[in-house]
Amino acid sequence: MAIRHLKERHLRTEGLMNNFNVDPEDAIRYSSGNQTEGAGAAGNQRISTSTAFYFDQKVDHAGTNSSTFKQRFYINSKEYVPGGPIYLLNSGETPASPSYLFAGEPYTLAQATGGMLVIMEHRYYGASYPVNDMTGQSMRFLTLENALEDVAYFIRSGSDFIRNNAGVSIPPDSKWVVVGGSYSANLAVWMRMLYPDIVFAAYASSAPLLVSTDFYQYDQVVGRALPCAPKIAEAIEVLDAIIDYGNRALIDSWKRAFGLEGLKSDSDFAGALTDQMSSTVQYYVPPQQGSKDADAIGTLCGWFGRSYNHPLQNMADMTAAYIRNNGIDPVAAYSSGSGATDYGIYQDGRSWFYQVCTQFGYWQTAPPAPLRRLRSKY
Repeated sequence: MAIRHLKERHLRTEGLMNNFNVDPEDAIRYSSGNQTEGAGAAGNQRISTSTAFYFDQKVDHAGTNSSTFKQRFYINSKEYVPGGPIYLLNSGETPASPSYLFAGEPYTLAQATGGMLVIMEHRYYGASYPVNDMTGQSMRFLTLENALEDVAYFIRSGSDFIRNNAGVSIPPDSKWVVVGGSYSANLAVWMRMLYPDIVFAAYASSAPLLVSTDFYQYDQVVGRALPCAPKIAEAIEVLDAIIDYGNRALIDSWKRAFGLEGLKSDSDFAGALTDQMSSTVQYYVPPQQGSKDADAIGTLCGWFGRSYNHPLQNMADMTAAYIRNNGIDPVAAYSSGSGATDYGIYQDGRSWFYQVCTQFGYWQTAPPAPLRRLRSKY
């Protein structure tokens, strides 16, 4: 059975932003350039800057490797009142972005409580790689245990780092609140559970804490959000019957109709069809009242309103347009073997694949019969 993980085939950096309701335009507007301000009430410099700072983090907290690597951080102390909480946001499976410093729920929390906002980049993402390549041997330091210890180690020595880099002194008894969205929300919860002596509270948005290797419930959530789910299920049922029948010419003709003729594997072909549906639901933002922006779910389901076509043909037309309009390379995006032997550094998607393969799962699978399914059994 073909399986797809929680983030599908693309690493989408907007996922964490959506979990925290960050308007990208606001984030860009607020983060344009450095905004270092004058001294505050305690004589500390107030800093609200998109400048990156680099912390000497341990490569392996429990092993014999005692070397360190540069872990990227961003800091916004503009709203900080001496004694206020320190909100630490780990960016999770996306590169750290200074846009989170100026908009979204963590920023709102800092504003409301006189807190400081610190963004920490997860190891093996963005610019925070402790290795020079991404071979299996080099990936061994990418573990949940190391990621959690990264946070703990920073909190224990964070006051010195913040003072030396941001010019702000924080009391040794400051309350640290770990925040996150999606996988990074898991980190926030686990930090509070495992390190209650240094983590005062956790703020978790959309945390997928119930990890599973047979995560068919994800498909059901997508189906509940799509009014056209019955039509999609009908199309998938017919497609699976075609693949079951095994007529090579017929299967290849449908691959061409979907714009997926470059995929040699029938499982990769069938699995690729879930991408648009799941991403539309997972990253859905309703258009604001009075806006002329199209509703993403309405646009998707509009394809299945064409009653003169079979739902499978409508799905083929929709998928082909999606691939064409988004400039997607189907082989690079949907082939299960794509990039398998590329060990070059800075492949964040490879890091996430490694994490879900070794520790988390999150495999998106087709619901078992008799449940309705929007993805192929292949």
